[in-house]
Amino acid sequence: ERLAQEYIIVDGHVDIPYRLHNRWEDISQRTERGDFDYVRAKQGGINAPFTSIYVPSDRENNGAKLLADSLIDMVYKFEKDWPDKFAVATSVDAVRRQFTKKVISLPMGMENGSPLEGRLENVKYFADRGIRYITLTHGKDNHICDSSYDTTHTWKGLSPFGKQVVLEMNRQGIIVDVSHI
Repeated sequence: ERLAQEYIIVDGHVDIPYRLHNRWEDISQRTERGDFDYVRAKQGGINAPFTSIYVPSDRENNGAKLLADSLIDMVYKFEKDWPDKFAVATSVDAVRRQFTKKVISLPMGMENGSPLEGRLENVKYFADRGIRYITLTHGKDNHICDSSYDTTHTWKGLSPFGKQVVLEMNRQGIIVDVSHI
């Protein structure tokens, strides 16, 4: 318990934005449902949970970017509403600074690349919005690559666009998350 309070602990994935998209709760205090809130994070020593900007597979070609933007806006609203508890983090240095202030850092990762919507410039757009990793796909093949859950094997791996996406993610400093592929 002492070590958990003394050192920075990063959680690679908490599904809080999409959970709250469906049913709002005040995560600045202990919540009734779910597995993340300020109280439990502080008790457990979680200092930098990557908030997952999760976009379901059925949003491919169906408002994926709009949903992702609304979830990113929500994370920035946590920072605005509870500045003594949460702060968006877009770098390791930010996490370190926020740790010394005893504020929980909220780096963001996008689970499912569907919000790129076939536009390479959207990689930079989401980097500028604070996204630091992108899971290329989720439960179904998408325009970037195949999903391990899907049996269609549309691309037999990465699509031609997906290959460009991976290169651009590297240029932008975004982690290529290969979960679900």
